[in-house]
Amino acid sequence: MEKIISIAADLGASGGKMAKGYFDGEKLTFSVIHNFINTPVETPNALYWDIFALYQNVITGISMNAGKSEKIESIAIDTWGASYGLLDKRGRLLEPVYHYRDSRTSGSIEEIYKIVDKKHVFQMTGCQCNRTYTLPQLYSYIEQDSKILDSASKMLFLPDLLEYFLSGEISTEMTIAGTSALMNKEQENWCYPLFKRLSLPIHMLTDIVDAGSRKGYLLKNISEKTGAGKVQVIAATGHDSASAVAAIPGFGENKLYISVGTNISMGIESATSIVTEKSFGCGFKNTGGFNRKKILYRDFPAFWLINELRRIWETEGKKYSFHDIIKIAEESNSRHVYVDIEEPEFNNAKGDMRVKINNYLQKTNQKFPETDGEYVLCIFESIAMKIKYYAGLLKNQLHVFCSEVFVINGGTRNQLLMQIISDALGMEIKTGMPYATLVGNILTQLYALGKVRTIDEMRELSKQSFTMRIYEPENHKLWDEEIQKMTEKGMNGGQS
Repeated sequence: MEKIISIAADLGASGGKMAKGYFDGEKLTFSVIHNFINTPVETPNALYWDIFALYQNVITGISMNAGKSEKIESIAIDTWGASYGLLDKRGRLLEPVYHYRDSRTSGSIEEIYKIVDKKHVFQMTGCQCNRTYTLPQLYSYIEQDSKILDSASKMLFLPDLLEYFLSGEISTEMTIAGTSALMNKEQENWCYPLFKRLSLPIHMLTDIVDAGSRKGYLLKNISEKTGAGKVQVIAATGHDSASAVAAIPGFGENKLYISVGTNISMGIESATSIVTEKSFGCGFKNTGGFNRKKILYRDFPAFWLINELRRIWETEGKKYSFHDIIKIAEESNSRHVYVDIEEPEFNNAKGDMRVKINNYLQKTNQKFPETDGEYVLCIFESIAMKIKYYAGLLKNQLHVFCSEVFVINGGTRNQLLMQIISDALGMEIKTGMPYATLVGNILTQLYALGKVRTIDEMRELSKQSFTMRIYEPENHKLWDEEIQKMTEKGMNGGQS
């Protein structure tokens, strides 16, 4: 069979990657073709994503691999969730694309819950949002400048916005819409009653399409500029976490995934949304997966905290690579101190992360780290503590017994953290596919092109193409003792 070539772009909060996938009918191989940094733009009164730099990097990635003897069949884009752009009546961006940590949403959640309480929002949407989600971002306009929404013709989430720039086609892909807290609890249509209750306009909403739908072709000027020719633009599994889940070999119901990167997404796949008293009480939320599967998950910061440490260290002349970060942690002895990585103060993009950690440790009567490596190890072990906590809630409160654990994406290169996670869970974990999101993106394109027909076929192809590494627990008893100590301190296994 002739080799099928697809281009995937995966945009994360810290940076972007583009890959070229090759499918020969039996096996998928791919190579990363372009890496770039995602640098937010801070102005005196707002924080934005640099959408045009991201778009230009996508164009660059296409150009780097076009005009050769190989014919590119398709391209698709996935991104982090919740971010969006507003278009005017002429299809132009109405304003810059806000960063989800921009301060305009401070207090928006509280105002929303005065109108529709938190539990009712969950019952309507299947989602429990924080201020980074689309719902509070849109509501901030109601509080501050509703004329913007009145002027908006269309709202597009980031993958759909960039694919609109490429193809001129407007639609909303289902899995990326599921990150917004604007969908109904079934995760298959907009939650119109919520829009009405909050006085949010619906005229800017677009049709929702399934992952793997075709959006047309590259616009003529882009085809000519890049030399790519006639390339189909596909609506990928637009939410990066859902894309990664679609690619996990052997994954399915009653199995736990943990996607590790700037943030962690961990959860299970289900045939239907799980909107119950217990899932609400445990803080879980629902979103859409590929082929209308549902994902019950928790997401929380991970390497965001490490990035903030690196930012401060760089101001002091210490430029640690990620390899260096792992090395100094490996050379350190654990002080068995833990922070709640979901604490709001840890997730503000200002200040010294070491001071924030020390403040938390002082508040909870724990010892301070004394070296750079001990700060890193504190974060790694706090990540594992949080994973253990939520895995425990799935088992003990929701009665979901996960027979296997899969850890995927870039964080799996961190062998120290992988071993810590296995120890904390007391389970064998299968890790690998550091580019799982890109693989899921390419598999979605192959689905759109008719080369695979089901999600099971996608995962079987992934199994034939990629190898997972197994970690066995080495010191689980210690972790049971540590979580008991945290519970006694009132930290609920790592959650304050």
